[in-house]
Amino acid sequence: MNDAEQKPPLPELHAAKIDAATLAALLEDLEAFTQIEEVLVKGGARTFAPLGDAGLRAAAELLVRGEIRGFQVRYRHEGAEWRDTLLRDGEGFRLVRMATPPEVASAPPAR
Repeated sequence: MNDAEQKPPLPELHAAKIDAATLAALLEDLEAFTQIEEVLVKGGARTFAPLGDAGLRAAAELLVRGEIRGFQVRYRHEGAEWRDTLLRDGEGFRLVRMATPPEVASAPPAR
């Protein structure tokens, strides 16, 4: 058996460029229809740090003002765990979404 057969497939990524109005609508949907587990601020190319009690809205405000590079929100929706990463992208934002594979859904985040 080779390595490719032993490892689970990578989750499918969905990416989109969004504007400020779409970001605002996304935040409303996340707050209304999901259970937010954690919000992490993107501190570098490969690092995230917890935002503490400030939460989703505070992270979005920091992103809009250009004070952070991006943030990741981990949440549950209809029994599945998801991760949305939002990054500044020129005049707008980039959203990258993926379903968290079941084998890592309950693991603590890497910092």
